[in-house]
Amino acid sequence: MKTKKRTSTDVVNKLKKMIVLEDLERLPGEVELSNRLGVSRTIIREALRVLEYEGVTRTVHGSGTFVLKRTSLKILFNVNFEIETDSARDILDLIELRSTLERSAIALAVSHASSTDIEELSLCMDRLSRAMATRENLGDTDASFHKKLFEISHNRFLREVFDVVFDGLEVLWKSPLGLDTFGDAGLPLHRDLYEAIRERNLDVALEIYDRIINLDRKDIMDLTGYKPKSQNLQHSITGVKKDGD
Repeated sequence: MKTKKRTSTDVVNKLKKMIVLEDLERLPGEVELSNRLGVSRTIIREALRVLEYEGVTRTVHGSGTFVLKRTSLKILFNVNFEIETDSARDILDLIELRSTLERSAIALAVSHASSTDIEELSLCMDRLSRAMATRENLGDTDASFHKKLFEISHNRFLREVFDVVFDGLEVLWKSPLGLDTFGDAGLPLHRDLYEAIRERNLDVALEIYDRIINLDRKDIMDLTGYKPKSQNLQHSITGVKKDGD
């Protein structure tokens, strides 16, 4: 198992969370912080300098480090995960995560998107239609459509997590699939998805989206020969149940 090497930036965020969660008025000493966080005292000192620069703490020589504010702190939360570039299982896992995120984004878009948002999504859809006809820049244009969905959901955390997931999928499409673009079978349904969002029809939008994702899953299985152990997952992909199910 790989152990992540913590940097002073990681420690700054750990200390900010410690301040909030433990309602600290004063930080523990360098030795205690070094032991608690498993880093060197050098990194602790670097992190304390950052906190003081940001106005979060003040260090008084001989007395310790005092907390000046516990609210309005900016804390960085990283979304990091490791993928295997020859793993069909990782592709399917990322597809499942993407589906969960994007269904939420669609629901928020249906509820919150402004008329300007819908117009921008329409432009993305028009560009995607042209790309489907010419086969030029199809992957990038499809990605732009889906990223616009997250943008008009007006939830920046959904959008930022999706960007990480989509980056992982792009890598995995290259290996093991060896493709520049992916998901052609579901592309014709994108117009229907756009229309359902424009009409604020959530049930129809989610039904169409699920069809798109299931086509993606089936393509992955067909291209890689991978068969998931879960019968329920395989049923959702193929739409066919074995006798006795």
